[in-house]
Amino acid sequence: MNYLYQYYPFTTASYIEMALKDFPKASVFRKGEDRVPCADVIINIEPCGEIISYPTAVSCYWEIDNHIHLGRDLDKYEKVDHVFVAQKFFLPLYQGKKVSWLPLGADPKLHRRFEDEPAEYDVGFLGNDTYARRSGLLDKIGKKYKLLRSTSKPGEDYSRKLSRCKILFNCSMDNDMNMRVFEAMSIGRLLVTDKVDGQDELFKDGVHYVSYHDWESLDKVISYYLTHTKERERIAKTGAEFIRAKHTYFHRLEQIMTKLNFY
Repeated sequence: MNYLYQYYPFTTASYIEMALKDFPKASVFRKGEDRVPCADVIINIEPCGEIISYPTAVSCYWEIDNHIHLGRDLDKYEKVDHVFVAQKFFLPLYQGKKVSWLPLGADPKLHRRFEDEPAEYDVGFLGNDTYARRSGLLDKIGKKYKLLRSTSKPGEDYSRKLSRCKILFNCSMDNDMNMRVFEAMSIGRLLVTDKVDGQDELFKDGVHYVSYHDWESLDKVISYYLTHTKERERIAKTGAEFIRAKHTYFHRLEQIMTKLNFY
């Protein structure tokens, strides 16, 4: 595994590293350890300072911030056998390269609902709220509903805070199906989010989550599901079960290994 290890344990790369520890017959080691030249598979995941590859190993690079790189880091792509991009919207920018879409995921051991936390907030959002559209919608939500709008350390504190909210709000920043989409569903509270490319290929609107497209539709969705508790909880439960069945980081690891013909 190659990434910037100072971000362990709460980046996409570290979630994959943790999933590898549960992978059958896998022995995991990092850049700088003596065993690296003996590796059969090398997984590079952004953020990483450099790409590692060896002639005797199959290698890949999972680029997370496609909206920043826009398929332009050719020196990195050329060093590996396969490139994964996290956001389908940007996939056309990588045409002609050995590339495929690999969305983000969740870790149900960490992203889970804490039943001892009372649902005291109508709506919750944790994270960066400086993006203009996201911030504007949160301002409107806060004026009408009881809103938890904050930040949190990743891990249990994050999941506990979101467990206190009946509805979890998301707004994409740049056509990205962000980590929040998967984590919110995994926690088991109703996810209300806008739509981006690939979303309907992974999930069903109204079954696993509920979508909106502007403030008027968002307001209606929040109002409706706050007063229809059983329906809200049914969708939240279905979404959580679906994440566990199809969209954990262990599933992403299986997809990586399958694409590399190593599984």
